[in-house]
Amino acid sequence: MKILFAAPDRDLLGCYKELLDADLGETVAAFDGTQALSALFSESFDIVIVDRGIPRVDYRKIIERAHGKSVPVIVLTDAPVGSRRLTEEPLPNEWLSYPFTPGRVADAVRDTLEKASSAERMELGDVGIDVPGFRIEGGPRLTLREINVLLSLLNGGRVTTDDGACVCALNDKLGRIGSRTRIRYRAGKGFETVTENE
Repeated sequence: MKILFAAPDRDLLGCYKELLDADLGETVAAFDGTQALSALFSESFDIVIVDRGIPRVDYRKIIERAHGKSVPVIVLTDAPVGSRRLTEEPLPNEWLSYPFTPGRVADAVRDTLEKASSAERMELGDVGIDVPGFRIEGGPRLTLREINVLLSLLNGGRVTTDDGACVCALNDKLGRIGSRTRIRYRAGKGFETVTENE
């Protein structure tokens, strides 16, 4: 596996490069957005990890370039990941908020790549979910966390109030494509999918 890791903190980058090299494969380090874009133009990667605060190039340009090559992207951020961030474009495949452990980064890489290489398609009420494409069919992109919330709902698992931002973003995305399917909270039952009346 080949990973592009772009972050401005050289100590953090060096530490994660060493850990990811040992756990997952080759990691190419970039200290700024220009280096990251250059690496994306000249090399092939399985996944990109980019810090939202990367200097010299807006992190969204890195997402666009990676997605243009069908490469999934994980964005590291020091800001909370609320529903607004989950509905902006271009949307990374996953957000990770500081602080996190090296194991959490490695798990996010594995889970993102597993979903990206699957052939899974889900039906959620009146819409299809393209899991490897990280998107609602005919609609907006989804993050790994949003896909995991949908999988949990469809497989009878629990969705907690910690996933509230994902639920709000999913409802917004479903509404934008005209779907009647929504995710609602019902006292005593938790979150579930419902179909709104016309």
